[in-house]
Amino acid sequence: MKRWTIPLSLIAAVPMAIAGFAMSGTSADARDFVRVATAGSGGNYYRLGSGLAAIWNDKVPDVQASIQATGGTVENLDLLAEKQVEIAYLAGSVGKQAYDNTGTFAQRPKDRYKGLRAIATVYPNPQWFIAMQWAPEIKSLKDLKGKRVSVGTQGSQGEAWWRMIMGHLGMTYSDISAEYTVHQSAIDQVRNRRIDAIVWPDAPGSSSIQQVMDTGFARIIDIDADVVAFMDAQGLDYPYTIPGEHVPSSKQPVKTFAAPTTLASHAEVSDELVYNLVKTMFENKERLIGVHPLANFMTLENALDGLPFPLHPGAEKFYAEKGMKAK
Repeated sequence: MKRWTIPLSLIAAVPMAIAGFAMSGTSADARDFVRVATAGSGGNYYRLGSGLAAIWNDKVPDVQASIQATGGTVENLDLLAEKQVEIAYLAGSVGKQAYDNTGTFAQRPKDRYKGLRAIATVYPNPQWFIAMQWAPEIKSLKDLKGKRVSVGTQGSQGEAWWRMIMGHLGMTYSDISAEYTVHQSAIDQVRNRRIDAIVWPDAPGSSSIQQVMDTGFARIIDIDADVVAFMDAQGLDYPYTIPGEHVPSSKQPVKTFAAPTTLASHAEVSDELVYNLVKTMFENKERLIGVHPLANFMTLENALDGLPFPLHPGAEKFYAEKGMKAK
């Protein structure tokens, strides 16, 4: 049999070649991992985040996107601050408090959230106030003393808003029996007659609100005018009328307040990556609408309205190409 000999110089070069390959990375190692913080599974953030991750995986080269179910806005702000995620959905008004170290975040470490960066305003998120038929005396938020109230999950936008509302009304958690529930859990509580009222935000046309009303036990109430004025004075929250077409059962407009929902990142995510993500998001809007109709609200015209902190340079580059700049 013919023997093949390998020069010693070539044998010596093999480990160096392997090391060089490891340093340069395989194609998998070269990917940009994009973790998207949403909220509870089944909610609007979760559904939109799932659709967005799928679009990015399909359309942005060398990106591997995944979603993470969370407790909502406050937790998402912390995840961004700790750089444990690259992208997150959050309530703009709560995000501004974090960035400014005010309100709920006044006692947090100074400048903890200064690295947060905005990508886009994606839809309005109004507050809902729903009382049950077995509690006909509830006609105002002031009537919730002594009642069983679903205020949203702890750390969520809804719970942060409720704390602000209680402060305005001179109430504390000792005045109510708080249930930290939202979406399906709260719907089940309504069906089982375990709560008297719901006070948390959800998007126009939300399936959760529809399901609450489908129980036949609930009625939607306007938010107190003084509470709307108070929230309007705090920052990015603003008076908002939910169109009748998005109000289940009654089809009558509802007076409340809302916050811009923000898609956010942090300063250490590369400009090129964010540019590609935001560009792909808008170019594939119709596909995202197929995942959730809320994506209809996502427009270039409104994308820079009510941003809670500075725009990410990668997003800024995209908008500049469209002739837009942050307001």
